[in-house]
Amino acid sequence: GCEAGVRLFLSEVARLTPQALALMHPYAPDRNTAEGFCGYHASTLSGLDNVVLMKGAPGTGKSTLIKRVAKECAKRGLDCELWYCSGDPESLDGIFVKELGAAVFDATSPHPVEATLPVIRERTVDMAAALSREKLLPCAKEVEELVKNKKECYKRAYEHIKCAFGYYAKREEAYFACVDKGEILRRAAAFALRAGQGNRTLSCGAGEGRRAYSRALTPLGERGFSDHLIGKRVVLVKGCEAGVRLFLSEVARLTPRALVLMHPYAPDRIDAVVTGEWAVTGNACEFADAADEIDLADIERGCAGKCEFHASRIREWLALAVSDLAAAKAAHGEIELIHAAAMDYSVTDEIASSVEEMIFGK
Repeated sequence: GCEAGVRLFLSEVARLTPQALALMHPYAPDRNTAEGFCGYHASTLSGLDNVVLMKGAPGTGKSTLIKRVAKECAKRGLDCELWYCSGDPESLDGIFVKELGAAVFDATSPHPVEATLPVIRERTVDMAAALSREKLLPCAKEVEELVKNKKECYKRAYEHIKCAFGYYAKREEAYFACVDKGEILRRAAAFALRAGQGNRTLSCGAGEGRRAYSRALTPLGERGFSDHLIGKRVVLVKGCEAGVRLFLSEVARLTPRALVLMHPYAPDRIDAVVTGEWAVTGNACEFADAADEIDLADIERGCAGKCEFHASRIREWLALAVSDLAAAKAAHGEIELIHAAAMDYSVTDEIASSVEEMIFGK
């Protein structure tokens, strides 16, 4: 059937069969944005009791180890989130095993995380321990140049995203000059109140909210997931993008324990708010046909045609950023190949077994 129906069916089957293999929810705590590399990994990990931080260079098996942990989670029927890499959508930066309050995370630059309670909460493993220095020394100059090139590519990408965001900000300015912001905020507050009345967890104080991303600007263009909408009452906010963002920001402010999904390249803008049985978003993806709607059209009558300018310039700058990210990924791939040839994978297997024991016990 249609993907939305299939996903809803599978979600209900999973809910009614708690011992079955659970769905993997793909999110990410960080992204490439107009302000550089921005992430929420530290705050996400700080609420967990058992965190394994992996250090090591490209090609040392970090993503492979995360996939190994995910496979073991599937065998045990444990619900978890897979955190995908924005620099390579096929690679993983981390895994959050919800039922165990545990995570394995790639804490290497550009998302370094240091232990706050070493051994008690976080344990660090060095994946580079499997690298042979003797084999790498002849390639030192080549690796150094590739690392430099990769950093320059990311720097250009961030500059191009920032240029795109500059035009985006101009569109927002034009929009708010001709709409009633107060009315948008009032409607958002009314929705938050309605959602809160049907969601007891909002008033019983079960933990703080989370920030994450479900979309990213990647070397393959913009990529995203809609798993946060599965099994929820989806509410689609329709209107100009600036108005939708304002609406979602107010809903997020009034529901502090919600999961808030951020804009992929504008880190202070919001894509969606998920709380209790509700998911309110400006992009309902394949769930659009079944979504309830909140339409801001009557508020926006005075700005018809005034907020669509610069769209082509935004696309041009983002296309340049995607090209830069692809070049960075290519340099990263060459570094991985050099390191892979210098690896002792028997050491990697020992590390992986040790990490599995840290997460699942003996």
